[in-house]
Amino acid sequence: MADIVRNGKAYDSADVKVYINGINIPVVKVTYGNEQEHQLNYTLGENPTSWSKGKKTPSCTIDLMMADVVPLEKAAGGDLLKVKPFNVTVEFVNEDNEIVVDSIYAKFKSQGRDVTGEMGLQMSYELFALKVDFNVV
Repeated sequence: MADIVRNGKAYDSADVKVYINGINIPVVKVTYGNEQEHQLNYTLGENPTSWSKGKKTPSCTIDLMMADVVPLEKAAGGDLLKVKPFNVTVEFVNEDNEIVVDSIYAKFKSQGRDVTGEMGLQMSYELFALKVDFNVV
């Protein structure tokens, strides 16, 4: 049976590190996951008699500050869309040193700018996710 910890520190954004190909990258936000097709199966009649599951589709979006994107663009010759698929590792650690590591294999699907009147320009980049694995360590 699992131990219940009361009043312990929760995982939070201060505990997160994101690495792209092993290099720590400051990230504003990262959202990722898997979705799986489901369908109802029918025989004669109007109600389903069973269900099936199908293909999985991974997804990932990463928000980066413009100051952190420009070096990536320069390294890619100005075009993030030409960058080959890369590993993104998201690591969470709490005060008890309980580690959660998720792994994403993806490439840039979009490139652009979001220029506003706010300080600290940032952009949300949709990645073409090839694989998302949870709790790999």
